[in-house]
Amino acid sequence: MQVDRPIAIAIILFIILLLVFFLVAPEYKMFKKLQTELGEKIAEFNAEYDYYAEITKAYHELQSRPEDIKKIDDALPQDPNLGKLVYYFQKIASENGMIIKDLFLSKSSSANPSAKTKKINEIVFSISLLGDYPSLGNFLASLEKSSRLFEVTNISFASDSSSELASSLSQFQIQQIYSFSLQIKTYSY
Repeated sequence: MQVDRPIAIAIILFIILLLVFFLVAPEYKMFKKLQTELGEKIAEFNAEYDYYAEITKAYHELQSRPEDIKKIDDALPQDPNLGKLVYYFQKIASENGMIIKDLFLSKSSSANPSAKTKKINEIVFSISLLGDYPSLGNFLASLEKSSRLFEVTNISFASDSSSELASSLSQFQIQQIYSFSLQIKTYSY
């Protein structure tokens, strides 16, 4: 039995076409899909690598500047250490010619209660001081220059009549002593 050559070629081409359609095409589609997924994974890996490289670079930069980190830790300490704060207030008051009459811890609370991570605690002090205006200005300047974050939220003052000298002295010969009340806010972790 002899088959015509053109018919045999047509049948072989038809079988090859069927094999390509049913066997090779699905594998080719799978290959293209996997190649696309591989490209996405490589891009994702490169993005994560760049991200972690930036974090590592920032980490090493921070490690090379420990004095700056110390300043930040001083400005916003982890523990409020109220004794050190009271001592600091007494020290700068005496350095600036003022006397502390009273010092009260008014309020200590969380400044960001909704955060689930570290909370910033707000500590509010009420301080009563005796002194003159220039001393108060120097006291406030010392608070401002401090490495710790201080925010003066309220200042009130009154004349302290018990400290006035005899009325025979003129106003230019003495500085009048005032009673100042300050409300100072500071923060800690």
